[in-house]
Amino acid sequence: MEERGYEISVPEEDEPDKSSSVFYNEDMKTNRDLSIIAARVFLEEVDIEEPRICDALAASGIRGFRYSELGNVYLNDTNPEAIESIEKGLEVNGIKAEVYNEDANVFLSQHRNYLHIIDIDPFGPFTSFLDSTARAASHSSFVGLTATDNAAPAGTYSKVCRRRYASMPLKNSFMHETGLRIYIKAVFENFARFDKEFDPKVCWHEQHYSRVMGRVTESKQRTNNALDKIGYLSFCPKCRWRKLERAGNCPECDSETRVAGPLWTGKIADQRFTSRMLEEMPEDWEDSLELLEHIDSEAEIVTPFYDLHELASVMDIEVPKRDLVIEAIDGKGYPVSRTHFSPTGFRTDAPIEDVKEIIRKHT
Repeated sequence: MEERGYEISVPEEDEPDKSSSVFYNEDMKTNRDLSIIAARVFLEEVDIEEPRICDALAASGIRGFRYSELGNVYLNDTNPEAIESIEKGLEVNGIKAEVYNEDANVFLSQHRNYLHIIDIDPFGPFTSFLDSTARAASHSSFVGLTATDNAAPAGTYSKVCRRRYASMPLKNSFMHETGLRIYIKAVFENFARFDKEFDPKVCWHEQHYSRVMGRVTESKQRTNNALDKIGYLSFCPKCRWRKLERAGNCPECDSETRVAGPLWTGKIADQRFTSRMLEEMPEDWEDSLELLEHIDSEAEIVTPFYDLHELASVMDIEVPKRDLVIEAIDGKGYPVSRTHFSPTGFRTDAPIEDVKEIIRKHT
C-alpha cells in the first residue's frame, strides 16, 4: 500500500479495527496531511536544529514515515507485529528512525522534556496518554492528539463525558464543536498541571474523529494568562441563541438556557498559523486543502456555528441559499464564513435576530 509517496506493509482488510494485527486507516489520510503541514509550519517558526519527532502509537508507521522529512523520528508501538511492519517500511522507503516496542506511556515518560513534536493517534480517547505526553514535551514543542470517542463530548453519553473529561456536553446541531472545545479544555488543563501552556493552533472535527493540535510552551505565566479561556457555553433550545458564557435565561426570548462546560472558549484555530499552512499545502491534496481552507476562513469567529436548515425549521420558513445569507450578513458588516463542521452551517458573530431577519428576506 502507498500514501503520498511512502510504501507501507500491512495486512489487507475491508474494515480495520482494534482487533487488526497492524492498523492502517486510509480515511485518516487528511488527518495526516494536515498534521505534517502543521508540524512543518511550527518548525519553521522555532529554532530547532535537529527536531525530535515521535509517533507514540505508530501501528503501520505511515504517520512517522511522513514525519521523517522534517527531522529525527522515534516510532513506538506495543505490538511486535507492528514493529515488524514498521521496520519493513523503513527499509523499503530508505528511512532512518529509532524504533521502540514499549507501552506508549512508558516510552513517553522515559523521554521527559525531550521531544519537539509528539503525535498521539489512538483508538478512542486520548485521555490516558495526556500525562505522559505532557512529561515528554520539551519547553517549546508541538503536540497533536486524535480522539474518536466523539459520542461522549457531543452529548450522546453525557455521563461518560463527565467522567472522562469533567465537563457537561450538549447534544444539538453544533454538538461536535462543543465536543472539540471540551477536548481542547482537557488538553490545556493537563498541560497546565505541568506548568506548560497548550496554545491551540489548528483543531478540527471530521467524519468520525476530532483532532487537537497546538504549541506547548513551558511557562507558568503564559498558562495563568490563558486560564480565563476555560469557561462555559449557553444555548437556548427555543430561539437557538448561543454564546460562550454562562447565562441563566436567554437574553433574546427569556427562556431557560442549557449550559455546557467547562470547555475552551477561545479560538479553535490561529489564522496566522493556518494561513501559513495554506502556503505549504500542495494543491493536489484537494480534500485536505478544502478542509484547511474552511478552518482558516472561520478561525477568527468564536461564536459557535449555526445550521441554516435548523434555523429555517425553527422559523417555519423555506431554507434559503446559504451563499446569499452569508453575503447578506457580510454586507451588514458582520464577520461571517462557512464552517468545516457542517455543509449546511455558517459562523458569525452577528446577533441572532439580525441573522434571522436576513434569512427571512432571502427565502
